[in-house]
Amino acid sequence: MRDLHEILRGGYCTRWHANPDLAHVRETLAEHHARVAQILLALHPSPSRHLIDAALHHDAGEPECGDLPGPFKVAHPKIAAAHAACEAQRLVELGCPPNLSETELRWLKMADRLAAYAHVAHVRPDLLGRFDWRETLAEVVAQAWQLGCEVEVEALSARLAPQLIGGEA
Repeated sequence: MRDLHEILRGGYCTRWHANPDLAHVRETLAEHHARVAQILLALHPSPSRHLIDAALHHDAGEPECGDLPGPFKVAHPKIAAAHAACEAQRLVELGCPPNLSETELRWLKMADRLAAYAHVAHVRPDLLGRFDWRETLAEVVAQAWQLGCEVEVEALSARLAPQLIGGEA
């Protein structure tokens, strides 16, 4: 049984709290989860119920376990792995463990990263020229090519950051 109270309550937690460039910009977990699901519904040819469910809950463990900044995860992979295990356990406790195939996990990761990129494009477009966000976009586009949605992702990225890609606003 799902712990709906804790899932809904956790949805109010704010993302980006450890990023000095984005900590002042409000985005809740619930807002992020909705964007990830919207991306999957728009790009995936036939998303499973399990994939949409995972999109709507993939970070639901963060209110208890916290979130680690990306650069920290890269610099400290053992700590990142232990943290990921804690977060996965919390998803089980909440009643929403992901039940995804490897391909669905790739779709979820791509949509999660694309949602973050889209958020930054709307709230701090000046950051998109930095190496880390350019690298994020390159990874998302590479994943999109593997998943067969590269045309849509490239078109969206051109609209999100026309100054970087040569698209139109």
